[in-house]
Amino acid sequence: LSSGLKVVLEAGAELTFKAAGSFIKLDASGVTLVGPQIKINSGGSPGNGTGASPILPGKVVAADSDKAGELLIQAQRQALMQKKPLCAICEAAKREAADAEQ
Repeated sequence: LSSGLKVVLEAGAELTFKAAGSFIKLDASGVTLVGPQIKINSGGSPGNGTGASPILPGKVVAADSDKAGELLIQAQRQALMQKKPLCAICEAAKREAADAEQ
């Protein structure tokens, strides 16, 4: 993370920073520092980070058409027209669950 003026990290219960077997934990009980050596005001310098480098998607091509494709199952079309959507997989799962209960 890098920011020009300030960064606020907010967590509801706990915030933990971990690296190389050491960690800093902030929670309701206070601040916990764990590591082989804890150095406070003893010099040192911050490490340098690397900025984000998102990769854009490949070459963009136009859509095949501007109309939505056809429904694969005619029963889905009929159910949609009757405002009773149907999913063949869901219906099969319901039947299987009902058979298992019997």
